[in-house]
Amino acid sequence: MKVRLREIHKTYRIPAGNLPVLQGIDLEIRSGEFVSLIGPSGCGKSTIFNILSGLEVPDRGSVALDGKEVTGRTGHVSYMMQKDCLLPWRTVLDNAILGAEVRGLSRRKAREKARELLPVFGLTDFADEYPSRLSGGMRQRAALLRTAVTGRDLWLLDEPFGSLDALTREQMQDWLLGIRDRFGHTIGMITHSIDEAIYLSDRIYVFTPRPARVKEILTVDLPRPRSRRMVTQEPFLRCKERLWRLLHEEEAADNPGTQL
Repeated sequence: MKVRLREIHKTYRIPAGNLPVLQGIDLEIRSGEFVSLIGPSGCGKSTIFNILSGLEVPDRGSVALDGKEVTGRTGHVSYMMQKDCLLPWRTVLDNAILGAEVRGLSRRKAREKARELLPVFGLTDFADEYPSRLSGGMRQRAALLRTAVTGRDLWLLDEPFGSLDALTREQMQDWLLGIRDRFGHTIGMITHSIDEAIYLSDRIYVFTPRPARVKEILTVDLPRPRSRRMVTQEPFLRCKERLWRLLHEEEAADNPGTQL
């Protein structure tokens, strides 16, 4: 087992009172697995990643990595948040080494590591460019390169392709699968796209509206390596229908006339 959350509860204190966000979350990502989190906007998925990474502390519950307690501790995951967060005054290469520098790796060693990975991420010709000169897809590659240079086996990706157009998004999904297959990283990803969750994942955690609970864990029974032709085939479509129903059951309950 790579990482495990047990009985995670989280409530925020806001001016209007208490805002319960997470309610008894159990979640695990096995070594080498690709797991997606999907659910209504604002249900607490990013909070789960913040707790996994140690940026936030749960009110109750525990986080374990490879069997060791890491609740509230940072530095054990590579975390790419929703925005690419590239610093405009740093080149692609210098953005890529930022996380490694923060961890204490020398600038020289971090640069050596980043240069080794530039070809893998298709950024060799862009190492000295600034973020303003990059397309959306290239910016995401640069942000993912920074995630890789940080050097952790467990990657947490919070809607990494949400801002991209449909065609670029598909290209980046295929590219990410290639990176994952090549290096064997363990990946957790937040997404609002049903197709993306199915295409990339081994398992999908489906969450209820806030306060979030795990509604169902869906196993994606599709062979690897994945290919685009799968999205039109029956196994993919069955999984898509099942996931769509899970995400829309509450909506149907609130609107009895809705047919599922």
